[in-house]
Amino acid sequence: MNPIYPILSSILNTSDKLTIIECGAHDGSDSYSLRRTFPHASIFSFEPDPRNIAKIRERGIDRVVDLNAAAVGDRDGTAPFHLSSANMTKQCPEWIRSPEWSGSSSLKQPAQHLEIHPWCEFNQTLEVPILRLDTFGAVKGITNLDLIWADVQGAEDLLIAGAQKMLATTSYFYTEYSEVHEYQDQLGLAQIMTRLPGLWEVVRRFPYDVLFRNVSKLGKATETETRLMAA
Repeated sequence: MNPIYPILSSILNTSDKLTIIECGAHDGSDSYSLRRTFPHASIFSFEPDPRNIAKIRERGIDRVVDLNAAAVGDRDGTAPFHLSSANMTKQCPEWIRSPEWSGSSSLKQPAQHLEIHPWCEFNQTLEVPILRLDTFGAVKGITNLDLIWADVQGAEDLLIAGAQKMLATTSYFYTEYSEVHEYQDQLGLAQIMTRLPGLWEVVRRFPYDVLFRNVSKLGKATETETRLMAA
């Protein structure tokens, strides 16, 4: 199990009616885990890749979260989406079992990703719906967010640019990051922090993910958060 779940359940009350936005649901595995961890939460999940949307619906996960077939970014409308696949003639990781690898698709063009993962290819581009979280929040009347979960494959800058108002109301922000430009103009950890509205601090840093807390909203860290930050 992803080690982030015990951390989230220690700092967020699992019995509360939380509001969570998941950006980049992939096949719905984390959507399902978020629902199991927070059974009373309102969970809004976004996924633009039609292959993943089909998997989510086949598994019935769209019945336990509010599924939105769109990418999250810095504007409202449509945008080119780069679809990933696996070249099975090359040395693939053992967990790649099909050429239909949809876990690396992104709004961003691949950069060093092609060198780091030579088996992963981007041979098709599809126009997909895109919207700003600020627009979504205004439409839904969301004035308080407990968690934004982001797995947007290098498009963190676009998400943040289109979610300044929503992020200001968000307690915790969990996102991927990379110090290597796997995708075009991908942000590193320090760059992400400079673009978040207000004051934020790191609760826990993982090799490719990080959990932030919104100091401007939450104030001084709790004892639990302090222990997590010191670990």
